[in-house]
Amino acid sequence: MTNFYGRDVWNWDVNRQIYPEMVEEVPTVANGMVTTLENGATQVTYKLREGMVWSDGTPITTDDCLLTHELMMDPTKATFQRGTYPEVVESFEVVDDTTFVLTYNAPWPDFQSDSYATCGTFPAHIFRPILEAEGNIDNAPFWSGQGVVGYGPYVFTEWIVGESVRFEANPLWDGQAPAFSTVILRMITDTAQMQNALEAGEIDVAFNFSDDLVPGYQAIENTEVFSTPGVFGDAIWMNYGNGGHPALADKNVRIAIISAIDRKTLAEQLVGPGTEVPKAWHSSAFWPDDLGIVEYNVDEANRLLDEAGWVDTNGDGIRDKDGVEMILRFFTTDRQIRMDYQVAIQDYLSKVGIATQLLPVPATILFADYLERGILDTGDFDMAIFALSSGALSPFAGAPDWFGCDGIPTPENPNGNNGWGSCSPEFDALDLEVGTTVDPEARLAIAGEAIKAFVNEQFWHGLYLRPTWYAINTTVVDPATAKDVGTLSSNYFNKIEYWAPPS
Repeated sequence: MTNFYGRDVWNWDVNRQIYPEMVEEVPTVANGMVTTLENGATQVTYKLREGMVWSDGTPITTDDCLLTHELMMDPTKATFQRGTYPEVVESFEVVDDTTFVLTYNAPWPDFQSDSYATCGTFPAHIFRPILEAEGNIDNAPFWSGQGVVGYGPYVFTEWIVGESVRFEANPLWDGQAPAFSTVILRMITDTAQMQNALEAGEIDVAFNFSDDLVPGYQAIENTEVFSTPGVFGDAIWMNYGNGGHPALADKNVRIAIISAIDRKTLAEQLVGPGTEVPKAWHSSAFWPDDLGIVEYNVDEANRLLDEAGWVDTNGDGIRDKDGVEMILRFFTTDRQIRMDYQVAIQDYLSKVGIATQLLPVPATILFADYLERGILDTGDFDMAIFALSSGALSPFAGAPDWFGCDGIPTPENPNGNNGWGSCSPEFDALDLEVGTTVDPEARLAIAGEAIKAFVNEQFWHGLYLRPTWYAINTTVVDPATAKDVGTLSSNYFNKIEYWAPPS
């Protein structure tokens, strides 16, 4: 909901181009607002636009940015995700009411996309008195919809929990005046109910529905359906280093499994014509030109499996080796298209002597953390279909947390996220170098090598890049005004003020 009533220092559009919102300009090396200190650390200067006010008329100053920094650095003051900010930020210095300087403790090339300063989240005049009185802001009335103050095109006016949120145009907003005076967000969790509501005229926009529902929305009269490229790529993940089936420890077996699956045809049939199969987990903007992909080839799959010693010795149609049959535990969430993929993949693999147990489970079980016995974190799977967001604006993968040798969850390291057990010292080293290389050209070259090292492990194999779908009632909203939308949940509807009725 944030982009209806709040904005921040900068944002990015559907083409992933960064543009300023609360600052005069986005800091770069070229404009002199980003410098490298003698110790190699990155320092960034922010210059807020003058004259901005919160929706209650209070001026916006660097104190709002400072408070957010203080909350980011001290988890005892508020409960929310902080990412790498506390680990990589060295200091925050206020110069005056509109200027401040953020200094990192090392080279930080992702100063525009990760762990940057924010100013539009915690209005200091609302939260600082609560913090000073209580030492923590978790119980602030703000969070239950009372007295919500923001900097955006709309004002948060009503929240009926579980039902709807109401916004009215913000008369103090200094940006594009919104064409609609009122926006109501309805909470509809059932997919069929959302589609029915659009068809019945109870809502004017449906959003973020699954790919298999697109034809149904397209059949609704006076409705335009479109999508934006996403960063959530559904893929097959193989557990080759965290307690998975012993066959998966052999890279050639992992290649054989993927060779047996016609991913291109599945994408065309299950998602839609023209759907491409991604080559790597990383955003395609950073793929090297010579990046390859495992093609569908049943003969190659059988050859690799035979050479690896996995053959059907007892004639039951399932390959085995050393008394172990090749039966893989195959998990996914209860999202319909993923279960459809599961069934199709099971059929493909059966034709090369690999059996699978299909295990769709709620996302809360699949993605639960190690201490909650989550399927992925505990390594209690062999194959899985799910999506893990890549960085829309950066080639840095964050090794070792998600993909590095030291990121595998254990009793000693329950916070690790590498439940599939990937371990490539070459990738770890390259990715960490990507994370500290400031020069753009050098960084892109290193990223290309890191991505190839990632792909070379053959544990991640793309199925399709999941788009974000929209269906709009064309008698209420001109779809041409609604096409420039965000790419991540953090900036969906980032230009809602430009949405307009048909002329």
